[in-house]
Amino acid sequence: MIWRRPQFRFVAVVGLVLAGAGAWVVAQGQPAPPVAPAAVSKNAALQPLIETQPGPELALLMGTLQTLTHKLALSADAGNAPLAAFYLHESMEQLRTIQREAPEYENLPIAVLVERLALPAYSGLKTATAAQPPAEPLASREVLLAGIDRVVQACNECHAATQHGFIRITRGTEINPFNQSFQRP
Repeated sequence: MIWRRPQFRFVAVVGLVLAGAGAWVVAQGQPAPPVAPAAVSKNAALQPLIETQPGPELALLMGTLQTLTHKLALSADAGNAPLAAFYLHESMEQLRTIQREAPEYENLPIAVLVERLALPAYSGLKTATAAQPPAEPLASREVLLAGIDRVVQACNECHAATQHGFIRITRGTEINPFNQSFQRP
């Protein structure tokens, strides 16, 4: 008989305990006693683990921007102005996505900081990558890297302004596979 198997008895008993005594009473044809909401809310295990106002995770949005910025820097370091122009465009799109999806994060004005610090920093690279050969020569590696340095500086200024100065962005063209310094300041 199935009831004699220990695992079945355990599952049946746990099921009754989880369902509560009210389910047993209902099974017997009697109404279940009312459940007091206060009793449920006092149980910490039943409290929601989700933030009350979930929004996009800024770290993920910034992580995408960091990857694009790294590729932009590697393109500039290689002197590849057309590829740098591509990653510049993608970086600008990501900045607009950040402004749209996370205009404020943990009471910090992210969209305003992007507008005032990040977007102006890209102007030198926009000019450098806008050349139309053969009429205009492509930007040199040095010009592209100077533009990258301005972008990286703006990233770090923004991090400092938001009390996240411990996140320090670099060109990322060295041996480190990430365009971030992991050394303590």
